[in-house]
Amino acid sequence: MEVNILKKEKTEMEFEIVGEDTTLPGLLVNRLNTYPEVEFAAYKAEHPLIPKPKVLVRVKKGDPLKSIEKALEELAAEVAEFRGIISKLK
Repeated sequence: MEVNILKKEKTEMEFEIVGEDTTLPGLLVNRLNTYPEVEFAAYKAEHPLIPKPKVLVRVKKGDPLKSIEKALEELAAEVAEFRGIISKLK
């Protein structure tokens, strides 16, 4: 996985995730759009066979990177919790 910053401004950030499908961007954007400070979050894939989705995040105030980090931390915690539940099913 490689992340390339395409645009970074005070309240807006756009980046692409090279080598990934739209699964991670979908989870990230869904979480970001629940935050009151996020004005807009979306992703797009140029083509289903090109693993390079782009993510755009615009916040009303603050740093968009902080919102992205917060969302990723929360998603990682949920995955860890789910993994723990699944491991007990053995």
